[in-house]
Amino acid sequence: MVEFIKDLILHFSIILSLGFMYNFLWMQKRSVYKKQVFKMAILAALLMTMALPVRFHGGMEFDLKLVPVFIAFFYLSRTDSFLLVAVLLLLQGFVGIDKLPVTAVNYLVILILFFSIEKLYKNTTVNKKIALGLFVYGMITTTRLAAMINADKAEGYLYLLVFSLVSFVALSVTIYIIEMTNLQLKLMHELHKAEKFSAISQLAASVAHEIRNPMTTIRGFMQVLQGEKNLNDNQNLFITISLQELDRTQTIIDNFLSLAKPNTGSMAKIDLSELLKETIDFMRSYSHLANTELVEAIDKNLCINGDAHEIRQVFINILKNGIEAMPSGGSIYIIAKVDKNNVRIQFRDEGVGMNKEQLDRLGHPYYSTKEKGTGLGMMISFDIIQRMRGRINVESAEGKGTTFTILLPCE
Repeated sequence: MVEFIKDLILHFSIILSLGFMYNFLWMQKRSVYKKQVFKMAILAALLMTMALPVRFHGGMEFDLKLVPVFIAFFYLSRTDSFLLVAVLLLLQGFVGIDKLPVTAVNYLVILILFFSIEKLYKNTTVNKKIALGLFVYGMITTTRLAAMINADKAEGYLYLLVFSLVSFVALSVTIYIIEMTNLQLKLMHELHKAEKFSAISQLAASVAHEIRNPMTTIRGFMQVLQGEKNLNDNQNLFITISLQELDRTQTIIDNFLSLAKPNTGSMAKIDLSELLKETIDFMRSYSHLANTELVEAIDKNLCINGDAHEIRQVFINILKNGIEAMPSGGSIYIIAKVDKNNVRIQFRDEGVGMNKEQLDRLGHPYYSTKEKGTGLGMMISFDIIQRMRGRINVESAEGKGTTFTILLPCE
């Protein structure tokens, strides 16, 4: 029994060290090789659990080699978990060739199970992730219990129960530490973004007002010049281009001021169905010029609490971006319906799409996929949705278009 407890504590410590190692590595700001180091830590944990199994009464032995595979699959990549399973099977062949076929079948089933729950696991809460981890490990425990019953080793049931409970705790704590680390990193990133946005807001108003006055003067003189009759075609063209660029600069300044000023809009009950239809009708002439069709499927009586002017601005920004992302024309599909306690609005275009790097930077200041864009339009849109306690999700792939999904609380 003493030997059993000693082995159990060792395995518990090995698995728990993965969580602490993840926390230590990911909290290092300048750690370039953190993934490589964590991969080596997972490999070391696998080797140690296999080399030092927990021995039961009656000669039976088990280990926690499943946990490193679980962590590799859900927190590194599929490839890493496949390589880890390959190493595991290779070692099993050296340790006991007779157990290799059973181990290979077991881990094939486990990987198939991982694939089936991967999407659910990555898009659910911490508690549900722990529950999924325990579900997977519970299946392994069931097979172990069946093996003991088949071998008629009833005296090992208590050992298996204690081993399983300690294993459940080790896996749960490891998942919790990793998830809390990821949450902390996300919060730090959001805080850093908020500080940047705050600095921009403070500078925006003063800079914008300082620029606006001389621009008004320049525009006035340019219009006076344009009225002269003795101008040749080139001079007229240059003045027209200058006025267009002044208008574009004015739009950028308006965006800065919109970002900088506090939200003074009145929050009220909005019929989102009507507002969305009005916005689509407003944008339809612009879409026709770009050979783009706006296809809508909007449920009636979708109501939220918010500022109608700001929500309209978000819709216009997204539709305008979608139209401009389809230089050869295409369709934008707009779907709005109730989703549990939220109103879900989806905009799906058939445009050029974005890669992962572009997606990650979307909504940040000074970033745009357009040649003359500033990124302020999308930045303001993200800010408006967040202030209305909503969420905005963007899915995209190069050459396959982009889908914006907005969730806003129902009224």
